[in-house]
Amino acid sequence: MNRGGVHEFIFGLEDGSQDEWLQFWELLGFRPVQSGQLGAADAGRLYGHASELASVRLRHSGCAAHDTGGVRLHFWKSLRNEGLARARPIVTGSRWMGIYTRDILQVLDSFEADQKRGRWKLWMSPLVAAPLAKPAPEHGWAQPFVGLRELLVFSDRFRLAFIQRAGFDRPGFGTFDSTLPYHNTEGSHANVVQPDNAFSTAFYKEIFGLETAPFGEPHDSGEEAPTIAALDLQPGETFHVERTRAPDCPTGLLQVYSSYVPGRDLRDLSRAGSGNLCLYSFRVSDVEALGRRIRSAGQEVALADDEFGAPSACFNAPDGYQWLACQHVD
Repeated sequence: MNRGGVHEFIFGLEDGSQDEWLQFWELLGFRPVQSGQLGAADAGRLYGHASELASVRLRHSGCAAHDTGGVRLHFWKSLRNEGLARARPIVTGSRWMGIYTRDILQVLDSFEADQKRGRWKLWMSPLVAAPLAKPAPEHGWAQPFVGLRELLVFSDRFRLAFIQRAGFDRPGFGTFDSTLPYHNTEGSHANVVQPDNAFSTAFYKEIFGLETAPFGEPHDSGEEAPTIAALDLQPGETFHVERTRAPDCPTGLLQVYSSYVPGRDLRDLSRAGSGNLCLYSFRVSDVEALGRRIRSAGQEVALADDEFGAPSACFNAPDGYQWLACQHVD
């Protein structure tokens, strides 16, 4: 029923800011392919936020590989709230979008320069290097580093993780476009942080047909120095995590976290109509059938056409995260 991995990352923005944010995403290779609108009543019926909506669907060249990793910009007449903004990564309700790049230093240089000019108010993690092998081997001139370099950049209107592979590759887990200024991929993976001590991927596996991804088996984390730095962890703040994917789909993955340490609950800032990254979508073959399965799992679901005229379902998973499912239309 599910046609692949995470289809879109949906960002809530103010009406009238279209030019600014289309220019921002174009530099990452996400270009407009479709526009649509919903009146306040129809938006309230589907998304639970009754405000006029203008929407733009963006696609990166890498989206063509598996129909994953696109962006949808929701321009609301009135936002329901300011959203997650620069909230820490590992907090209930958090979301962020992963993108691979060939040159993470170029990304860092650009954000640092613009922040100094006053363009952004950013939270940026340190640039961290996480070795692929555990325990990590020594590296140096005779034995180059093999692993990931990562930089998280959160603003009031985007929450992005940029990752660069060093000394290895995972074909298909993101499609690079070397014509772009930052030589980056489409959105490669989505992230959710469930309530404290309440980890479960059962709903996502049963309803969306996801499975544990290779190298993504459930495990505890949070004690490694690169993880502590990248995720801004507090002393002793550990968590459980699993990376899931659609079968035979190497990208568009969903990473699910749950902290072992009690913290804030920001799920109300992580819903349609909120500012910033507020929703993920999947494409399905039959929205009504999906709706029946969701109801059978004890969850309410709203069924209506979205702003592009596609039959859609908007609902909360048992962990409180809101999702959008859109029916594939050829």
